[in-house]
Amino acid sequence: MDQLPPNTIVGIILALFTALGFLKNFVKFFFNLISLALGTLAGLWAYNNGFAIAKKAVAQPEPWMSAAIGVITFILTVIVIRKVLGFLSGKSGEGSQARTGGFGLPGGTFGLLLGLGFAYFMLTGVRYAGTMSELERLKNYVTGKIDTSSKEPTWAKLKKWVDESEIGQWHQKIDFLNDPMETTATKLAIVQENKEKYAQVTAQQSGEIIYDAVPVDPAIQEAYDQGNYAGLLRNKEVQKRIRGIFSDEQLEKLDIEAILGLRQ
Repeated sequence: MDQLPPNTIVGIILALFTALGFLKNFVKFFFNLISLALGTLAGLWAYNNGFAIAKKAVAQPEPWMSAAIGVITFILTVIVIRKVLGFLSGKSGEGSQARTGGFGLPGGTFGLLLGLGFAYFMLTGVRYAGTMSELERLKNYVTGKIDTSSKEPTWAKLKKWVDESEIGQWHQKIDFLNDPMETTATKLAIVQENKEKYAQVTAQQSGEIIYDAVPVDPAIQEAYDQGNYAGLLRNKEVQKRIRGIFSDEQLEKLDIEAILGLRQ
């Protein structure tokens, strides 16, 4: 993985999609691949927001509801995206060929555009899954379930691998789903729940204790207890309070896992 940078992988994806765009028989393959990619991303998002979604229907959501919502969202997204792509490509029936997917420049251009979309959502999905695994691991650490010898999750490693690449840094600027500052603030909220044990986590620039910057909020406590990390990521009170004390530059440089010894 270290020997094959994300830039090269994205380049291979674009070249492959463009080349296959010249072949009519691969149009359906394109649709299925894009649909699965978007369906997976949507399902992952729905799973991590499952508690909040289910709570609109029932007062006390059950743990299985998040998984059910994620699966249903995945299936519906795959179906809808396939229909939309079929319509945009000019398909008049399930068995007909896409007019833009035939030999020549239109098919190649169509393939390139699909490749760009696939690469974008692939990077977005990797970064989002990596963030969720980082938050889960941090919570397990501060609650004493694991120690510093535990292995870093695969998704977290992939996220770091992407973020350290040139294309990953560029993609981060247009990533609609992931915000590094929100992630850092969420990690502070998790540490807040164990502030006496982890008081060594400090803002390196100001020297202030980080947990003192995180507001005590019932919504934060509930999201924390339920493992609703997406709810913590989008909590406006946490984001407002953190940004009122620390600059984006300070938050960007802060590596909580490294401070706690979870990352070398």
